[in-house]
Amino acid sequence: MDLEKFSDKIQRELSLRKLEMSRFSILFQEGHDKPHLELLSRAAILFSYAHWEGFVKTGSACYIRHINSQNVSVAQLKYPLQAAFISSHFRNASQSSKVLFLGDVLSEMDKDRRAVFSVQPDKCIDTESNLSSRTFKSLVLGLGLSYLVEYETRHAFIDGQLLLGRNQVAHGELVKFTMGEAEERLVAVRDLLDVYSDQLMDAARGRDYMAIP
Repeated sequence: MDLEKFSDKIQRELSLRKLEMSRFSILFQEGHDKPHLELLSRAAILFSYAHWEGFVKTGSACYIRHINSQNVSVAQLKYPLQAAFISSHFRNASQSSKVLFLGDVLSEMDKDRRAVFSVQPDKCIDTESNLSSRTFKSLVLGLGLSYLVEYETRHAFIDGQLLLGRNQVAHGELVKFTMGEAEERLVAVRDLLDVYSDQLMDAARGRDYMAIP
């Protein structure tokens, strides 16, 4: 996936998700009775989280595919990406303490670092179906990206509102949300997705995945 295709994919994903979230505002305005608005609000809580996790997973996978297309050696990349490529050796090494075996593992890892980087995105991306601030931070750092201040300042929102609300509704709790609470989440998620999409695009353009860009 070259830079142009990567950019197109990210922008298309972002636009479709933001459009769907924005449509809730129209539906809220058309609502005329309290039960209708309460139902819409509960749906909006689920959609806001769904688009948060969905874009993070899709955008991150596109970023990995873009790196795959650059035909660079593993050794040229930042350490988190190198680790994703040779992670199978880590698992094997953890099961043995024999010096000879560990020496063979190190030899294989050294060969791997000279190989051309290409991994399946799911080796680097795992939202654990529960994209908390902790999981998101691990994912971002695992891609060799910086964890921005804009994310740090939204930890309380991600965990205490976005994720909690989704879990309450998805797990069958008959909790109610106001239209204002729902719209607040939708707006905040759109802002977060803008920040993350910009970071992915900037990283791709600047070749930030390289150990020395």
